[in-house]
Amino acid sequence: MHFGKIVKRVALSQGLAAEDLAVLLGRTEKNVLELYEQEEWTSGTIKAASFALDYDFGKYLNTSFKYDFQEATDVEYREFMITVKYPKGKEFLLKTWLDKLVLIARSIGLEVGK
Repeated sequence: MHFGKIVKRVALSQGLAAEDLAVLLGRTEKNVLELYEQEEWTSGTIKAASFALDYDFGKYLNTSFKYDFQEATDVEYREFMITVKYPKGKEFLLKTWLDKLVLIARSIGLEVGK
């Protein structure tokens, strides 16, 4: 099994470019592209990708051992809502900014609604 190809496929299916995954993993785009080419990954990198993409990559590992790469589900959550006022014509810039904000929020383990 080629972990780089698996992770790349999952990231692309979520609409994430290498640059976006780099933000989520706290790495450079070049480093992510290099990871995509690697067949074997360390468990720490697999766990980081699992959190960043909210995907259980542990299912591709040895099934005789229980890998827990997903966050605990017994966490108490709170919500924070914001309103952004922007001038007409700035929709694209606002959307770009919000997309990056979502990536950063997910990279630190926050859940972001749509």
